[in-house]
Amino acid sequence: MEKLTKRILAIVLIAVIGVGVGFTVWIFVAPYSWGAKDVPGMENVTTITEDQIIKFGILGDEGEIQGDGAWEGAYLAAKEINLAGGITIEGKRYYFGITKEDTDESNPNYVTARGIAAAERIINYKNVQFATGGFRTEMLSAYLENFMAAKIPFIGTGAATDSFCQNVIDNYAKYKYWFRCMPTNSTALGTEILYYIAGQLLALNATYQNEEVRTVGILAENLDWAPPLIEAVQQSLPLVVTGLAYYQYGVPYSVAASWTTNVSIIANTIEYDINLEAGDMYNHLVALDNAGCDIVVPVISAQGGILMMQQYADLHPDFLLIGIDVQSQLDTYWGLTGGDCVYETMLQSVYNVSKTTKTKAMFANFLDEFGHEPLYTAVGSYDALNAYAWAINESQSVNADTIVTQLETINKGNTLEGASGYLAFTGSHDVFEGYPWGYTLFCQWQPGETKAVVPDYYLYSPNLDIEGGTYMVAPWVNTAWSS
Repeated sequence: MEKLTKRILAIVLIAVIGVGVGFTVWIFVAPYSWGAKDVPGMENVTTITEDQIIKFGILGDEGEIQGDGAWEGAYLAAKEINLAGGITIEGKRYYFGITKEDTDESNPNYVTARGIAAAERIINYKNVQFATGGFRTEMLSAYLENFMAAKIPFIGTGAATDSFCQNVIDNYAKYKYWFRCMPTNSTALGTEILYYIAGQLLALNATYQNEEVRTVGILAENLDWAPPLIEAVQQSLPLVVTGLAYYQYGVPYSVAASWTTNVSIIANTIEYDINLEAGDMYNHLVALDNAGCDIVVPVISAQGGILMMQQYADLHPDFLLIGIDVQSQLDTYWGLTGGDCVYETMLQSVYNVSKTTKTKAMFANFLDEFGHEPLYTAVGSYDALNAYAWAINESQSVNADTIVTQLETINKGNTLEGASGYLAFTGSHDVFEGYPWGYTLFCQWQPGETKAVVPDYYLYSPNLDIEGGTYMVAPWVNTAWSS
């Protein structure tokens, strides 16, 4: 009787999760049957057996750009690996199989139980060996626990919050299976933004003698990943302006030091509810304009970007927009905003430039495969699967602990070239920030539905082939600048 009970439990797994006042019920017939249908590029090869498939799970929100991007990047990487012959381990050929589960984490009214249920399905029903993806900190921090408990390596490709990698330091035995290859953490992103902003402040002040550019505002969504980034910009911008003025631009130190007190930022920070409406966004931009902001830094991972750009184009405030607006990374953003995104400058993981020798090929192949440009989560999952492939090939193993040990050998002295940079992990399994390892590009939407990678002489220029990109000041911003 006991054997029969265990057999029934092994065949049928029922997950019941309460959501609001109702219940969602999933019924699984176990185990999930892996086959050629799950092997990108090899879907019609009937001779592939399940024991030849290395199983990867992609966690994200289906139907939203972040989750779809994670799936698309993983699919492209798996397809390229499989069509190139797969992976040979001790004389036997294996292929990369991928599957996905919907975590619903881009939903403004997210429910962590849904992400946990997705993790349970992909672990217990589909029996994945490796995972990648993730986006919203509040959701990922909940369902990541399932992967750590199951000792399944997980390479994060969407969540920037510092604490994920701090967990590796605080409790290595439990969290050693977590790595991040995309994006750089919130503090590092803040650092890259502040250096770019500092350079722009200095360049604008040198170019437009009749206008003192010194007041910076921040417009950030009220989510967990944003505070470390905001703090990095607030605390360090005045000092960075002074340092760049002295070391990069040759301004006498006594003069540069006096600029520290002239850079205003802390009082000009607005954190908004992601359920805001157009009128709310309009009021936020008016408030920043009234505060005398010369530059405003958006910190937007999901909802809010389109509203911001529509109101910016309507209001014509006297400030530049330079920061993070994830949706603006996509080529579809011009159409979604009706062209109102023009003159926005945002961080972007890759563009059609020679960031590494692999970037342009990945960019072109992604366009051919999906008909649109890759979001940062797509670049991250593409590099993540290639990192797994390297670790499996080098170690000749799919054992989780062996793969963790192998991935830990990727460091500044032993980088792994990817589409987004030369991957190097820190001791906390975070991507190492800075040129040429993990760093972002600054891209600007410009008239004519074009996008240009604009120079950043601190982060990557003149090392990077930026192919002639030039920053453009919005024509309605102070006539002393644009005349």
